[in-house]
Amino acid sequence: MKNIVRYLSLHKLVAVLFFLSSNPTHAQGVRPVDVQTAFANGVIACSKAVGRDVALETSDALEQGTISLADPNTPALLTAGEGEKLYDVAPAKGIAVILVDTAKNCQIMAYGPRVLPTYALVEKELKERSNQWTKIQKETTPEDFIERYERVESDGSVVHVFLMGGEPGMGSRIFRFPMFTADVKRYPANYLQAATTAFADGAQQCANAMHQAITLDTLPAENLRDWTLLEQRKSPGQTYSRYGMTPINDIVTLSSTGRSNCFVGAAWLDAEGALNASLAKLSQTFPSMKEVGRRDRNNVRTILLTFKDTNQTDVLLVFTLDKIGGVSASEKRARLSLVIQRGDQQK
Repeated sequence: MKNIVRYLSLHKLVAVLFFLSSNPTHAQGVRPVDVQTAFANGVIACSKAVGRDVALETSDALEQGTISLADPNTPALLTAGEGEKLYDVAPAKGIAVILVDTAKNCQIMAYGPRVLPTYALVEKELKERSNQWTKIQKETTPEDFIERYERVESDGSVVHVFLMGGEPGMGSRIFRFPMFTADVKRYPANYLQAATTAFADGAQQCANAMHQAITLDTLPAENLRDWTLLEQRKSPGQTYSRYGMTPINDIVTLSSTGRSNCFVGAAWLDAEGALNASLAKLSQTFPSMKEVGRRDRNNVRTILLTFKDTNQTDVLLVFTLDKIGGVSASEKRARLSLVIQRGDQQK
C-alpha cells in the first residue's frame, strides 16, 4: 500500500479507503471485463489528449459517451481538488475513474479484476492505435506490478503511460480487491537532461543543509528557487518536507525529516549521468569529501562517501543506483537515490 500512498495525497487516499469500505457491493452487476475495458478506455482517451496537449474534455471519447463528468455527489475512488476534474469511464462508471490535474495530466484508477490481464488489454489497445508505443519497463516488486510505455510526439515531447497495481496480499496492501492506476503524463523533449540537473542540484541542497545542521526549509530562498514545496507535515520535534522541480516533480524529489537527514530520489532518469554530475558538484563544494566504500551486486551499485560539517562532524552520503528491470533496462532508465545523514545522528 505504501506505493499508493506515494502517489495519492492524504485526502485522496482517505477518499479511496472510505469508498471501498462503504461500497462493498458497488461493483455488483459490473463484470470484470467491463472494468478492464473501462480502464483501457480511460488510458486511451488520456493518451490522446495528453499527447496533443489538450484538455480531456475536448476528447472525442466525451462526445461518444465513453467518458463523462462524474457526479460530485456520488462516492468515487478519487476526489477532485481545486482546479481538477473527475470523470467516470464506461462501461464501469464509478469503478473506473479519471482524475485530470491542472497540468492536464491524467490518473486513471480502478479496482476489481486481476491486474496483469488488465495491463495486457491496455497494451493491446495502445499498440492497435499506434505502433510507436514502446514498452520500456516491466517489473514486479513485492507490492506492485509495474509497466511503463513511452511514445515520442512529433514535437519531440514524450508521453508516458505508467501502470502500477497489485493484488490483495501483495506486500502491505490492505485492500480486498485488486487495485491499479495509470498515470499518463507529457514530458518535454529534454526531460532526461532536466532530471539530471535536478538530481545534482537536489544533492547540493541536501548536502548544504546537512553541512550546516539545518533543515531544508531554512536554506536561503535562493537555493530552492527552482523547487516547489509539494508536501509538508509537522509533528512535535519534526517537520517532513518534500519538494519537486516542475515539470519533472514526479521523477526527482527532494525531502527531509529534519536537521539530521536528507533524501533525493529519482525513479526514471539517466542515473549514470545524474550520479556523475552530483559527484562532480559535491566534490567542488566540499573538498573534504572522500569515497569510503563501493559495492556492485546484481543490478545495484552503492557508493558511500563522507565529508566534514562545520563542526568537523562526519556526514555520510549513500548513493544507490538500481537498474530498473524491464525490456530496455539500462543506466539511462534507472532509479537513483541519495541519502545524507549527519554522523552524530547515526546509530
